[in-house]
Amino acid sequence: MKSKSLSVKTLKIAGTKGFSVLAGINRAIIPSHVTKMAASLEAMGPIRPVVVATISFISGSPVDYIIDGQHLYHALMRLGWDIPYTEIEVEDATNLAEHLAMLNNSSKSWSMQDYITVWANIRKDYVKLNEYYNTYDIELSQIADILMNQSCNGHQGGSNISRVIKRGEFVIDDEKRGVFLLNCVTDALKLVKRMDRMSNKLFIASYVHFINTCAKYDHPQFMANLNLNKDKFKTVTQDPEEYKKLLKSIG
Repeated sequence: MKSKSLSVKTLKIAGTKGFSVLAGINRAIIPSHVTKMAASLEAMGPIRPVVVATISFISGSPVDYIIDGQHLYHALMRLGWDIPYTEIEVEDATNLAEHLAMLNNSSKSWSMQDYITVWANIRKDYVKLNEYYNTYDIELSQIADILMNQSCNGHQGGSNISRVIKRGEFVIDDEKRGVFLLNCVTDALKLVKRMDRMSNKLFIASYVHFINTCAKYDHPQFMANLNLNKDKFKTVTQDPEEYKKLLKSIG
């Protein structure tokens, strides 16, 4: 990240210059977060600056945008305090998304949806990921794994795919195949009663693995067999191998 200056500057609250927010790119401003930030500022004062960048490629003319600290900025504005800030250089849309992701990588307040929103502005696969997440009642990490044709691992896949999404590296491998698998999983979950979160993830991971390794998978026939054997999943322990064996015996 290139810095114009290592020093922290001050924006006078009485001045006419202000900073703009990256609406639709950065996360939405939540008023309750601004209120909490204002309370924290009154107790401790500002302990970090707002990060801004002058960007021309969004509106066609140079505008000072807040890259990090928009809740801090609005809390300071609410209190009527001067605003400490530092400037960074942003070269293009990809560089902007990278900066937003890096600056918020360790922020607990940023959700995976926030990262998807940022990357969706420049990468179409993130737009599709968001659409499928809104369509299927399946955890985001497993939807992403299925679309990327990954292992869909019930234990470790979530953490691995989260890192991929945050870095802007999510790429759909075979969308048609991915949608087929998502539809199969959705059908199966209508028959197998939803269990606890980990058991659901293990079932989905094992089922996707079963389909991908089955020489000739017949979905209607498998659903008929699953319907006859669905109660067997009530006694399965959280062991991936048990799920795989049970699915193989049903198929």
